[in-house]
Amino acid sequence: MEVGGKILTGAAATALLAFVGHYATGDSFIAELESKAKTELTAQGLDGVTVSLGRYPLSRTAVLDGDVSDDVKQNAGKAVQGIAGIAGYMWAGEGPVAAAGSDTGSGTGVDSATQAKVAQCQDGIDKTIEGKKLSFKSGSAYVSPASNKLLDEIAVALKPCSGLAIAVGGHTDDNGDAEVNRILSQERADRVRAGLIERGVSENLVTAKGYGAEQPLAKGGDAAADAQNRRIEFTVQPKGSDAPAQQGE
Repeated sequence: MEVGGKILTGAAATALLAFVGHYATGDSFIAELESKAKTELTAQGLDGVTVSLGRYPLSRTAVLDGDVSDDVKQNAGKAVQGIAGIAGYMWAGEGPVAAAGSDTGSGTGVDSATQAKVAQCQDGIDKTIEGKKLSFKSGSAYVSPASNKLLDEIAVALKPCSGLAIAVGGHTDDNGDAEVNRILSQERADRVRAGLIERGVSENLVTAKGYGAEQPLAKGGDAAADAQNRRIEFTVQPKGSDAPAQQGE
């Protein structure tokens, strides 16, 4: 659970009101996701597969490459999809599998045009929040004025995403009681969802789920790890896709 006065991005807290910032994304965040994906592929013996994540613009969609069998391709896709923070994957020269944890391969009814639209929308959101943060009053779901402006920008970025599903995921560090953290993360995800709906995003397409500290991006209990683990994530999915790790409540 966040401690009063701690700002995730390291900015100084104000004397009267401390806001807790959530890392959205940035080059270091994408680089760490890429490093984790490489480590996971190696750990599973998939040395013939390479992985990269886009930098210009920043993207959470993993691009896999390698002259390997279809079975290896499937295993590599599952490996990177299991990494918290990665929005989906694609093989170089092929269509993307856009939603982490969802089954959008052949035979699922999700066509390549939809997959491409999902990946495009995800990249648009990631680019919008690059280097920025969503901030809340410490220990609450009160959104800071600056974050309301960021929600304005995110809502604009979502306009081309009509017909797709947007999953808002709330995450905390592992300080404090696990259930309190889960509840706080749910309240914050719900507040962000409400903010998007207020800005014109269809309530039938945006969901919210709080994960507490269940899906850390970084290991360890130091301030740097805590800062990375406290975050709000936005995942674009095909409408009606079955992605339990990203579905809202």
